[in-house]
Amino acid sequence: MLDDDEIQRLCLGRHGDPFSVLGPHRQEDGRTWVRALLPGATAVAAVAGGASVTLHQRHADGFFEGPLPADGPYRLQVTWPGTAPQLIDDPYRFGAVLGEMDAWLLAEGSHLRPYEMLGATVRDMEGVAGTSFAVWAPNASRVSVVGDFNAWDGRRHPMRLRRECGVWELFLPGVHAGERYKFELLDRHGTL
Repeated sequence: MLDDDEIQRLCLGRHGDPFSVLGPHRQEDGRTWVRALLPGATAVAAVAGGASVTLHQRHADGFFEGPLPADGPYRLQVTWPGTAPQLIDDPYRFGAVLGEMDAWLLAEGSHLRPYEMLGATVRDMEGVAGTSFAVWAPNASRVSVVGDFNAWDGRRHPMRLRRECGVWELFLPGVHAGERYKFELLDRHGTL
């Protein structure tokens, strides 16, 4: 079970390592649990292998968790106020955006085409269409992608820090070319 203080930091947009908490995590009993932060959502279910399980809301600001109904890829069925449920891919189930060689070359400053890795890049990951985001911000304490696709809410999509090169990264399924976005950063003192 996740510590209440860690949930509070996530809900306040002050957590520096969201992948350690969000997405799928194997429990001591062998089951896989999924955790999602979806501010404003009224209900969330995990859907996998033709079955679904309603996730328990642990925080009023939209933190949900519960067991996956089956192993393998899953999606989240999210209900927002006044809308029908929406089926989405969870960004926190995907692996790293940067390959090991790209991270190494960026870290040593010898990457010949950093513009192909940094910023926004439309791509498929694990057969899912979306956009990968990456930004070099080694002194930030948290970086998020914000845009029309998440109501410009920095709590929705905090990124993973690749400590070896100072790059923050995240793949967002369903975000397509031409969508407006920015990076929201907290500096090392927690100032937005």
